[in-house]
Amino acid sequence: MCLKSKTLPGHFPHFETSNKHLSHCSPPPSSAMVTHYSLDNAISSFFESMTSATRQQCDDFALGHTGGQPSPVQIQGTFSYTVAVGATKILQFRVLDPSLDMHVMSLAKAVHPQFVASCKYHGTIGRSRPVHIYEMENLPGAAYIIARSISTIQSADAVSPAAQHCERPSEVRVYHTMMSTFQAGADHACSFFAQSWNSRRRLDLDNMATLQAEFESKCDVLTRSLPPRFTSNLHGVRQSPPSLFSETFPFVLNHGDLCEMNILIGRETGNITGIVDWAEARILPFGFALWGLENILGCMDSTGWHYYDNRRELEDRLWRAFRTGLTMRRRATCSSSEVRGWRACSGGMGL
Repeated sequence: MCLKSKTLPGHFPHFETSNKHLSHCSPPPSSAMVTHYSLDNAISSFFESMTSATRQQCDDFALGHTGGQPSPVQIQGTFSYTVAVGATKILQFRVLDPSLDMHVMSLAKAVHPQFVASCKYHGTIGRSRPVHIYEMENLPGAAYIIARSISTIQSADAVSPAAQHCERPSEVRVYHTMMSTFQAGADHACSFFAQSWNSRRRLDLDNMATLQAEFESKCDVLTRSLPPRFTSNLHGVRQSPPSLFSETFPFVLNHGDLCEMNILIGRETGNITGIVDWAEARILPFGFALWGLENILGCMDSTGWHYYDNRRELEDRLWRAFRTGLTMRRRATCSSSEVRGWRACSGGMGL
């Protein structure tokens, strides 16, 4: 399986696969990277095809701006060149098309102060095809998809029915790591969503109507394109927009790609240490990013998707942590709305 990467505004590129998304029960991508990924080739390709700026110009800027020797991060994005300077700074040189929206980054930092890296813009290098320069905190932790694979292999007696769906010993190890890691970070995960709920945004009726039409159109495309077995779920999702895109439901900043590569966790504690890749973030009804939680409630292997046998227990724990993280003023409003948001999300995940 050949890996390719998509840039993100942090130090962990978001992996995509040429055939399908990385399996939840597959081994961590490190072994595949050794075979299929070359750091030098990735850097050379970026400067040869994406920009008129040179690597030397970028390295010189990093050295002159910070006083420290730049070191390329292990995995580079397709549309950027990223270097670490010491343990605290990241400098990223991005081509024009995927350049970061600094307003969104500032809003994300304001809503989620402990999860989002601060970001500064430093202009451009290059003339005809310049790169845009961003300076960010080097957030601690490792991408969830990598960090979840560090537990020891459990005995056969300890393997639950859900874990038995996984096909190799390493997959059983991943299962148990995911359980312990998810439980350790559940409070952090839901405090992240509680922060969004507490920091509602305002949209005028015209913008709401435009967004509603956009998502109804997407549902219609899916209805025409997917096999009939999905019709029932699509019909349920299609009924949600009128209640979600209204003045009575909270609009919040939603992360657009809350996958396992964009959630950073501490290897020892399991606590969430950062959320990266805000390039696709938008103001939308609460719940449009909740699908990210589904990714850590189960695993995928060659036979399909399998929820863990304690999935409901974990969901209950999540919602308790979510309500605990709400301000008193917001807590009184969440009981019915959170269910609608969760159901809208779950309906989409069930496709």
